[in-house]
Amino acid sequence: MRKALCLLTKSPNKVWIDFLNSFTEYDIFIVIDDNSVSYIEMFDLSSNIKIIQIDNNVCYHKQYTNCNSAVGFSDVISWDKALYIMSEIYVEYDNIWFIEDDVFIHSENTLLNIDKQEQYNNADFLSATNDIIVHNDQDKWNEWWNHWVNIYDKIDLPWSHSMVCACRVSRKLIDKIIEYKNKKKHLFFIEAMFNTISLQNGFIIKNPIELSNIHWRTPWNKDEIDTTKLYHPIKNIEDHEYIRKKT
Repeated sequence: MRKALCLLTKSPNKVWIDFLNSFTEYDIFIVIDDNSVSYIEMFDLSSNIKIIQIDNNVCYHKQYTNCNSAVGFSDVISWDKALYIMSEIYVEYDNIWFIEDDVFIHSENTLLNIDKQEQYNNADFLSATNDIIVHNDQDKWNEWWNHWVNIYDKIDLPWSHSMVCACRVSRKLIDKIIEYKNKKKHLFFIEAMFNTISLQNGFIIKNPIELSNIHWRTPWNKDEIDTTKLYHPIKNIEDHEYIRKKT
């Protein structure tokens, strides 16, 4: 089974490059948001990593847009670019890990230990949670999730959502996302898109304990990290290095 990891970042960081260069079981892609400067000088820092810098117009033309525009980001960011390349260029992977750059991973084994568990072999989507709503009552929508306003006109009920700062997506799910994109001419808010399209297609969604610390704003103590789990947010890249050296 071929596996890939896509790191989603505004700009490439040498700490992340050096860390991911140690991986041997995943093909690594670093997908850059920023196009204000060229990062071509970083492309050859590692032969094991593909650093991807794409003009936003490519995604507009291919209709890979709006993954995070619902919460104030541009129509095209690294998420849209990552879904474009993994949907249309690098199509040979059975499963793809998408990881934002403020997610802490202790080592490659943290991911391998998830992937090697039999219970996740056939999962189409691995995420922190899978919070479902089926009711038409808008009062219940407000109780369910404040971002329902960003999806109600994008896709019919039932809906589901999760934090997806770290998640694993199957090729089967990618194909269904492409179907949605081709029909609607855009994507939609990632915190609902993966879960909802999985749910509506009867796909297998699992929530590994290792992803249970993918939160929105929890202030994690860098001296109390369980190295078997992923953490979000840990925004200071120096803290990533500190934790790895300490443990």
